[in-house]
Amino acid sequence: MTGWIIAGAVVLLIVFWYIGTMNKFRRLKIAIEESWAGIDVQLKRKANIIPNLVDALKMQMNFEEKVLTELTAARTGLTSSDRGEAMAASDKISALIPTIRATAENYPQLGTNNSFLQIMSDIRDCEDKITYARNRYNMTTARYNMEIVMIPASIVASQMGLQKEALYEISQTQRDDADNMRISQL
Repeated sequence: MTGWIIAGAVVLLIVFWYIGTMNKFRRLKIAIEESWAGIDVQLKRKANIIPNLVDALKMQMNFEEKVLTELTAARTGLTSSDRGEAMAASDKISALIPTIRATAENYPQLGTNNSFLQIMSDIRDCEDKITYARNRYNMTTARYNMEIVMIPASIVASQMGLQKEALYEISQTQRDDADNMRISQL
């Protein structure tokens, strides 16, 4: 009789562990979605700011058409439902901002235009918030990715059909720029 009670207790413990592990994975998936939503909100905000930036730049008739075209093309990717495409578009716009700032220096009227300065400040604010949200997303995703490969939880993960989630890192160009930065360039 005692053997049956012990066996029943062991089975019950395994069932509770299994359910607890499933719930942990569900909580982590929800946390990943929630942290992505933080990035997504800022990407949409950035997408809404870009038309104002383009309008401010168009006020200077000689502003480089290539930059405006690239900026407008990248903007459409910000609202993509594909996470990778949205982040690539954000990285593309982030890479264009220094070019816009440098080119704007050649147009004194633009460089002192309050609307332009406010738009650039708004974009900088978006960039900061995207960086924060990206870090939060990556921390949550890394924890999830670690949990689904750890034994014995990996057994539950494979039965649930869970796959690793992608981390969002800086682009290779941004990494190269950071690696090659010198004090003289600051």
